[in-house]
Amino acid sequence: MFLGTGQEIPTQRPGASADVLRLLDDAVDGVDIEFVRKPWRRCLKDLESNKVNAVIASFREGRERIAVYPMDEDAKPNAQFAISKFGSCLLGRDIFRSQWQSRDKFNTKTFTIAVPSGYGLSAVLKKEPLFVHETVSKESAFELLNKGVVDSSIDICQVDKIKASSYPYSDTDVKALFPPYEFTLGYLVFSHQFYENHPTLSHKMWQWVSEFDSAPIYIDYLNSAKQPQN
Repeated sequence: MFLGTGQEIPTQRPGASADVLRLLDDAVDGVDIEFVRKPWRRCLKDLESNKVNAVIASFREGRERIAVYPMDEDAKPNAQFAISKFGSCLLGRDIFRSQWQSRDKFNTKTFTIAVPSGYGLSAVLKKEPLFVHETVSKESAFELLNKGVVDSSIDICQVDKIKASSYPYSDTDVKALFPPYEFTLGYLVFSHQFYENHPTLSHKMWQWVSEFDSAPIYIDYLNSAKQPQN
């Protein structure tokens, strides 16, 4: 959740994740964060090559090869140290929501869903009875749903345990389909080199994250993203 385009980070309201990390920067001695914005794959490459020290990332099998996560005793990411906890829901009108509940009966691709390009759920959704139409942005996906071009889209519908939405059109029967289709945890992860050089500082940052309630900040940004639409 970094706002804006290009590689510059806005000074005012740069994004929820940046706001949380700025608070961490102020709170933990020895931390001095410089923000950079790059395409996601470039972020991971730079982490692997130690050009950046940290990124915020969900866990994917094999990603621990290039990133150090806060692990539990079973060598799995410890959810207690997640910086963000999002639930993603399918969005749709009444007819879609009612038919979706019996989707196992459909043998063919029955519905069309608009999903922003690069969205982590795209591959999973293709296994459902859905034609996945990728868009350049979340706003474009929402516009297609509002105009009835597609049957569904997807949105963050829950932050931690609090329901949320960034869908901007209020004059339709489009609603989120609960429970969330998927939950995603975001972690502050470090390059192997940074962690090896600063293990104590890394754990101090993870500990601060575990004690800080970031949900209100993320919800505030989601609410502010709603632009009144007709």
